[in-house]
Amino acid sequence: MKKKPVWLFNFSSSSNGGGFNRTRETVKWFDNNFGAYFIINDKIKDEIIIHNKINKYFFISENKIKRLLMDGYYLPKIIDEIGKPDIYFSYGIPVFKDIARINWFHISNALSLKTKNISINFVKRIQMWILKKRIIKSMKYTHIATGESEFSINLLKDKNNEKHIKCFYDVLPNGHDISLVKNVLNKKRELSYKYGITIGTFKYKKIKVALKLFHEIKKTNNLKKMIVVGSFDHIPKSVVDDKFVEIKSNVSTKELLNLLYNAEYYISASQIENSSIAAFEALILSKNLVISNIPSHEEMLRNFETKKIFLENSSTEFIVLDIKNKNKNKKFAPISWNDVNRKLFQIIENFNNEMLQTYI
Repeated sequence: MKKKPVWLFNFSSSSNGGGFNRTRETVKWFDNNFGAYFIINDKIKDEIIIHNKINKYFFISENKIKRLLMDGYYLPKIIDEIGKPDIYFSYGIPVFKDIARINWFHISNALSLKTKNISINFVKRIQMWILKKRIIKSMKYTHIATGESEFSINLLKDKNNEKHIKCFYDVLPNGHDISLVKNVLNKKRELSYKYGITIGTFKYKKIKVALKLFHEIKKTNNLKKMIVVGSFDHIPKSVVDDKFVEIKSNVSTKELLNLLYNAEYYISASQIENSSIAAFEALILSKNLVISNIPSHEEMLRNFETKKIFLENSSTEFIVLDIKNKNKNKKFAPISWNDVNRKLFQIIENFNNEMLQTYI
């Protein structure tokens, strides 16, 4: 009987957003199937510990000083307890040592590999510079590298090629709650008024540019409002004070999907994305999309008929996908988290086959 591989997942830097979603869904799937060891941020302990049929957990407190000076400080003690695992999957955290038979690094944030010409504050830029250095240095221990788009994978591949480092690469996309998406799609759209929507308020999301685009298209498309979903802390005052803007914070997943479904336009002026969950959900749910012409957005829409527009008096280019052309592509469908987790095993199989070929 073939022995089940021992997996050790490191999600210790993930406590919110897309990282939390991937953590939760990976935990759930493995607890219902093969079981695995997980290193988890203790901020989400209550949400994770309920999945305890066969998984085993190590909860780590977020210590920024320790992470800065000796990130991965907790790993030797864990390995002493469980022994050397077959597969070590590290989400956004460099593989500092030869932890397992197969060491796997997943790019959680494209900013960790590219910050040039991206609007971020000085502290974040330094943090990402340090992380980038650590990622590249750790690649000598890394057998597999994945990201949520070809764009993010190519960023890492280019850096590795400069140093003649070999690695196996693949795309491991974000999953979606298919039943929740279907429930929204089965509803009748609310038609009280037309609005645009943008999601995310970090500096690199360029909310002021997104709002300017909204104002350029609002009259032609009879848009009455621009909904901005995200934290107030990062929104410029000029956006907050705009009479057309409505800001929504602390929105549930269900509410967010409904907002996207009833939106006339999804607008994104983001400068960089690993793979935008919001843009992908807008592609499934919203009527029309106007999104910045960046590699991950272009990658997402490459099988659709689109057009390009420029913001007035600007060199900023956007990709437009209208509802007519969106509906032409009947093959497009979201991928479930179950399929994403099954792909983990497919990637391992493909990696093993490639290694086998090198020895034949």
